[in-house]
Amino acid sequence: MLAFAFCGLCFTSYARSGQPEADPKTVPALLAPEKMREDLDYTVKILRNVHPATYHGFSGEQQAVIDAAYHQIQEPKAINAFYFIVNSVICSLQDGHTNLRPRGDNQNRRIDVPIIWLRDGFYVQEDREPFQRGDRIVAIGGKGIDAIYQQMRALIPAENEHYRKWGMAGKIQREEFLDYLGVIENDAVEIGIERAGNGITLSAPLKPPVPRQPGQSSRPWVGYQIDADLSLGIFHLDTCNPNDQYTKTLRAFFAEVSEKNIRNIAVDVRRNGGGNSRVIDEFFTYLKIGRYRSYGGDIRYSKEVAQKVGYTRTSGYERGRPHQMRNDKVKDSKLLFDGKLFVLTSTQTFSSGNWFAVTVKDNGLGTIIGEPTGNAPSSYGDVPSFQMPNTGFSFSVSHKKFVRPNPDNDPEDALYPDIPVYTTIDDVIHGSDPQIEKLKAIVKEGPK
Repeated sequence: MLAFAFCGLCFTSYARSGQPEADPKTVPALLAPEKMREDLDYTVKILRNVHPATYHGFSGEQQAVIDAAYHQIQEPKAINAFYFIVNSVICSLQDGHTNLRPRGDNQNRRIDVPIIWLRDGFYVQEDREPFQRGDRIVAIGGKGIDAIYQQMRALIPAENEHYRKWGMAGKIQREEFLDYLGVIENDAVEIGIERAGNGITLSAPLKPPVPRQPGQSSRPWVGYQIDADLSLGIFHLDTCNPNDQYTKTLRAFFAEVSEKNIRNIAVDVRRNGGGNSRVIDEFFTYLKIGRYRSYGGDIRYSKEVAQKVGYTRTSGYERGRPHQMRNDKVKDSKLLFDGKLFVLTSTQTFSSGNWFAVTVKDNGLGTIIGEPTGNAPSSYGDVPSFQMPNTGFSFSVSHKKFVRPNPDNDPEDALYPDIPVYTTIDDVIHGSDPQIEKLKAIVKEGPK
């Protein structure tokens, strides 16, 4: 929603609305052309009427993808094949927030190979017999990993290649994507790896997903650590949720920072995929600054969105420029921080998590350490959900365009850190944290 008043522009993600995804048992395995056309017509209509990027119509490239999709549905298709056809249309907007929900969500079978993307390639992240942590993945089903990426890149909604490759690491573990790639044989997938300089081909059978057990997460979604010897406090925030837990943890953090006279703090948003951007405004109330520039947001109005979110306006486009915000600082002046601020980022830093780092960067409030973020500093968002009439496929479409606090820093497809620090496979193998290590080295070195 947009909320001006005291908290300024607020970026949230809408919960998926409408009917739940159709039960696969109720959808024919083979779809008739007219049924696919109805679903594709509906999808194209929603994209054309709702997304800010299509206010003046589809681009030539987008229209070419749409035309190709219609050409492919002239004969009956398996439902999985149609899923990828319509997905290519949605992904043509190259918006990380506009996406098609996975078929079957988390119920699909997978290969039990925990794949991670790092700057120099795809690797096995954890031991899974016969795979070993550190194995480099070079082929899947006899296809080179670069060829796999070229097949996959048009099916991953993203604004930069970092996020596409990070997303691909998860998707190529799922049966529906492996089936699309044509690499499943006898309910298994051959994975080509490099280990200690040797090429090896291993088989990974498809298995039902293993439910995450309660308490499996290594840390709570919000928390902090204080290193008094280094005069460093690290506040981690894995989701943007401005609830009581966040408020209490934030206050406790700055209370301890004040009590121990900590002169350096870092906000770790490396695992933060977004949420509600009000967490940024609340965090800033503990900084000794009077004003700061906040995001601007354009809204595209439509009948479709008005029905979802309650707007009275049903057409047109309203521009909201980046603007100065008064910082309503906490009343207890002892808690106000005026030391050095750092933000740690990764490719998983996305949406409101990205806003946090961008707002710090564009206001010159601190130093960004880590990897390029998962989406562009100026990007689309606020995503009501829609559902196709026949397949029941659910998809989300942005209806706002958010403009970073300092537009002079555009164009950028990601927030690139002031101090780049990439995680390597050696870091994964040895359990080291290169961004934290770099942060501590900088703090230890002190002002230059």
